[in-house]
Amino acid sequence: MSASDKKKLRKEQAAAQLSERQRQEQAEAKKLKRITVTFVAIMLVVALTAIGVLGVRAVNHSGIIDKNTIAATTGEHKLNSVQMNYYLNDCIRNWASGYGENLSVYAGMMGLDVNKPINEQITDEKTGKTWADQFLQDALNKAKSDYALYDKAMAEGFKLTEDQQEALDMSGEQLKLYAMYSGYSNVNAYLRAMYGYGSTTESFMEYNKIVTIAQAYYNQYNDGLKYDDAAIREQDSKNPNNYNAFNYVSYYVATSSYLTGGTTDDKGNKTYTEEEKNAAVKKAEDTAKALASSADVEALDKAIKALEINKDKTDAASTKNTSVMYSGIPSVLQSWLADKARVAGDITYIASESVSKDADGKETKTINGYYVVIFQSRDENLQALANVRHLLVKFTGGTTDSDGNTTYSDAEKEAAKTEAEKYLKEWEAGAKTEDSFIELVKKNSDDGTATEGGLIEDIHRDSNLVPTFKNWALDADRKAGDTEVIVSEYGYHVMYYVGDDDMNYRDYMISEELRAADLEKWHTGITDAATITAGNTKRLNLDAVLSYM
Repeated sequence: MSASDKKKLRKEQAAAQLSERQRQEQAEAKKLKRITVTFVAIMLVVALTAIGVLGVRAVNHSGIIDKNTIAATTGEHKLNSVQMNYYLNDCIRNWASGYGENLSVYAGMMGLDVNKPINEQITDEKTGKTWADQFLQDALNKAKSDYALYDKAMAEGFKLTEDQQEALDMSGEQLKLYAMYSGYSNVNAYLRAMYGYGSTTESFMEYNKIVTIAQAYYNQYNDGLKYDDAAIREQDSKNPNNYNAFNYVSYYVATSSYLTGGTTDDKGNKTYTEEEKNAAVKKAEDTAKALASSADVEALDKAIKALEINKDKTDAASTKNTSVMYSGIPSVLQSWLADKARVAGDITYIASESVSKDADGKETKTINGYYVVIFQSRDENLQALANVRHLLVKFTGGTTDSDGNTTYSDAEKEAAKTEAEKYLKEWEAGAKTEDSFIELVKKNSDDGTATEGGLIEDIHRDSNLVPTFKNWALDADRKAGDTEVIVSEYGYHVMYYVGDDDMNYRDYMISEELRAADLEKWHTGITDAATITAGNTKRLNLDAVLSYM
């Protein structure tokens, strides 16, 4: 091959290599373009998805959907999800607060796990009804009642008192404090955490206004119900025993304690023949009859302790029943104890029976045991109600354990006592009048009644007050103007006895019974005329977890 041919061949090879490299570069460029286009497309989808998620989140957080979703309708009022969530969450919290620190225990006994969503827990296996359904129904009923009362109040021109209006106005400021103490930057953030998206100060204050006016109108009607002596005496005459309390001693002899023999099947169930059952009833009756021959409570307890069935029991004894209202007495004992001929020391034994029906409706009576009863006294509850004022000096400091129980040292208790005694001496050094005591209370008391001068009215035997407080107020020798420093679990109280009320406890119970019946009739008439219909409830907090609320 000539030199010129070789040169030509090299050029052709170089050109071929160039063309191949160009083709490769072009292919790589196309591939890169495809990858770039695909990447851009993917990124565009991701970006759009992110924008969508952020958009949905923004919409959710704004509460626009909640504000525009009608969750219930009552009368002419359409309640959106925000408004119904106020009712729902408050119904749940109010229910839970009734059990205090024992919520998880009592809720567990009712089959509710406070650590699981309420809409995942069944309350009625037959219907499939959940706890969420139950709480929602409670919320709907409360909303219907509030709006029915509110509408009637407005139609009648009802207005809040100055104090009530001031308290309502101040609730907005209280919200700010709650928000701050709970670590939220503003009230709206606090309300969203408490009630859900869409909650605002404005909508909550409107909810609070409806609730406040409805309750105030209800209370006004309740307070306006008055009963004269003729009405009270008429009610008393219908069944006077209902307003009596009884002191008695009792001991129950169960027939089951004397069952012997029996046949056990392959499942471990034990059954007894009629002869065996009758023998047990006879032994139980003989035992009760013998116990009923006891001369007094001491002799009865001695005989109870000596029974063969109690040989392994160290605490076998009668039960001392004190100030038990007639309705609280076992029905089989009521007639005997209420007999006007009954005198202290009377003793008897009374059979406790149950009645069952078979498929044909035939009744069978079974004696389950016998009560041995000693009558001690009857209280017609004629003691006057007591009215007192008090100044509370709370214990301060203290040590709180892991269960939330706080204990106070002797020094901390002594400090509270010293301060309370100082206030009493200050009052004694002044005018020593009720008015001066009221001023002292308003300036210094740690109790919520301070603004009312520490007034506690209509105190009676069954009042829900700490024992030392109640016992001081109900002392038979108590006179108007009496003062003293007493201690309770809360601290030291400077007591002032205002005087006996015009009404005694018996008449108080009767008037309260009449009031409750009339109030219920009035309230039922209003709410029965109203209606409420659930709407779209999907935005409500039906998946609430009690332990998180």
